[in-house]
Amino acid sequence: MKKPLLGISLAFILIGFLEVHAENNFPEHFDSLGPTVKSFVNEEKKTINYIDDGNAEDMPVILMSGLGTSVRAIRLLDFLKTMREQLNIRIISVERNGFGQTPFNPKHNMNTYTQDVIDVLDYLEISKFSLFGISGGGPYAAKFASLYPGRITSMHMAATAPVLGTKERCENGQINNIYKDILRFPMQFFAFPETSELHQLEGFQDTAFDEAARAHYLYGQMANPQALDHELALYCNEGVIDTSNMNAPVYVYLGLADPLLIGENIEDWDTVYPKAQIIKRTYPKEGHDVQYRHLDQILMDIKNKDTSVLICKDGISTMVKHDEVDRILGANATLGLCLWNH
Repeated sequence: MKKPLLGISLAFILIGFLEVHAENNFPEHFDSLGPTVKSFVNEEKKTINYIDDGNAEDMPVILMSGLGTSVRAIRLLDFLKTMREQLNIRIISVERNGFGQTPFNPKHNMNTYTQDVIDVLDYLEISKFSLFGISGGGPYAAKFASLYPGRITSMHMAATAPVLGTKERCENGQINNIYKDILRFPMQFFAFPETSELHQLEGFQDTAFDEAARAHYLYGQMANPQALDHELALYCNEGVIDTSNMNAPVYVYLGLADPLLIGENIEDWDTVYPKAQIIKRTYPKEGHDVQYRHLDQILMDIKNKDTSVLICKDGISTMVKHDEVDRILGANATLGLCLWNH
């Protein structure tokens, strides 16, 4: 007669176990490992690799990342992904010739890449967007602006020059590839100096190393410099790109201590973009990492399209009028989010 009691007891224990665990917050979805690389086959049967990171109703931004980077260089912006999502900004990146999982074709040029971007935009049914060019991606952004100025609502050019293909930079039709000897060492190719504030971003430098390895090894390139040589040659082949019809606002972010842009005159932007309003944001003691260190300002510029400046004052992040910045900056106020001061 005691056996049923044992069965009843076990049943109550099982019910209690299920009730306790039902109250736990089990995940309803998997955590993201980063944006997914998608592929699109255009009318010419060409496979174009791209990333579309954001919601369809968000404000679209076309990212043209730095020299020799893959489509997943977008991950280097993820340290402010929450801020980007709160601002309802959608970032789209299209992979360039010979990097990441895109095979190298020596016949492809800046016009080819521009058409790739247009094909993806049309596929996604996007007509207007902001354009964000970083470092060696700047000339690609300029080329796009020269051909489709009417589709651009604002342009954001970080750690780049208004023109790279000048006679001063080019010798025998090609810029010297100072990087090809270190392509075999991703930890050198994409290393930031020890003084960079980016090292306080957990995992940022390692993500940069991963990006360098992906860009130059993923498709079996084995650090072959031909794609990088080709990209550098394109700057010289294009020469001075005609952006005189660009009339959307152009934001420039320049570290005045950038060793790769020493000698650049920021006033040249006015000459190269004569019809555009040029908003110049200069950082006297900063180098080539301004595109990440001041990503917070870039995101606010993309969203607001005005001249206000993001600062941290007395421990609070806030936007102020640009003509008040010099007066406010000091012991209790710094540029950017207060997170940088932690």
